[in-house]
Amino acid sequence: MRIRRSLLAAGVAALALSGPAHAGDPLTDAMMPLDPSASITLGMGQPNGPKRAAEAKALLEPYLTEAMKRPVKVEVLADYDALAAALAAGKADLAWITPAAYVLAHDKNHEVQAIAKSLRRGKLFYRASFIVKSGSPHGTLADLQGKSVAWVSRSSASGYIFPRALLAAEGKDPDKFFKTQIFAGDHPAVCEAVRSGRVDVGATFSDERPPGEKPVADGCAESPPTSDFRVVASSAPVPNDVIAARPGFDERLVEPTLAVFARMSQTEPGRRVLREVFRIDGWGLAVEGDFTAASDAMRSAAAARGPGTPGKAPAKKPAKPGK
Repeated sequence: MRIRRSLLAAGVAALALSGPAHAGDPLTDAMMPLDPSASITLGMGQPNGPKRAAEAKALLEPYLTEAMKRPVKVEVLADYDALAAALAAGKADLAWITPAAYVLAHDKNHEVQAIAKSLRRGKLFYRASFIVKSGSPHGTLADLQGKSVAWVSRSSASGYIFPRALLAAEGKDPDKFFKTQIFAGDHPAVCEAVRSGRVDVGATFSDERPPGEKPVADGCAESPPTSDFRVVASSAPVPNDVIAARPGFDERLVEPTLAVFARMSQTEPGRRVLREVFRIDGWGLAVEGDFTAASDAMRSAAAARGPGTPGKAPAKKPAKPGK
């Protein structure tokens, strides 16, 4: 399916001026499919653990059901590999997904399309970070060689793919740099592994800070306090999360879906969802080029592993989103 990106961009601009949805709004009424009882499934991962995922589901389902004027069911998948597979196979209509997992889904089926991208702290990106305990003697990336590391999962952008790309960019072999590694499953578990001393270093994410401010282990917000940790090294910018649609998603729902997410910041219930579920400022239009960095990092990580290694990320560059 081909998305008319220029029309969508114009729609986003109009939404910024129009305020909350109202009766008779063409983006939320006239363009909807005829059957308002047809349900929509939104898939999501659990990067901050199952408890946070359950809380997010409890807030998202009623909000999106009201905003989209049809039943919305939120499905929590075990990890981003499962989420990417479900999206590509059409088992989830929409997905709240990282760009790296989006690239996985798009490589499986080029009809997967990105609709909206998130804005966090006024930025369209964040960083992957290697963290240690605040009292650790390790102060540089070189100090981490030969230590033990905790990753999130092989499909985690900030918890695996971008940190490995950082090592490769520094001339290090990601497979040989650390003595031992574990996959903790989510960001809080990575942080707990570092705090407990189970591992020396962990891979998580840091929001982009203003110039002069030190990076913070924001991925440990669910395992407070973040002051227990110190960022040793950070990656190149990681694109923020996106909302993506499955192959064959009803074209009449594309603009209404974008409208729902773009208007989220205009009402108090929407702002609560932004704060407590997505932890972002708002949503904008996903455009061509948003996924190049993720694709390049995955290619770098895959090349470092070598051919035939389990968990190898797709190396080919995604086609234009929405085509």
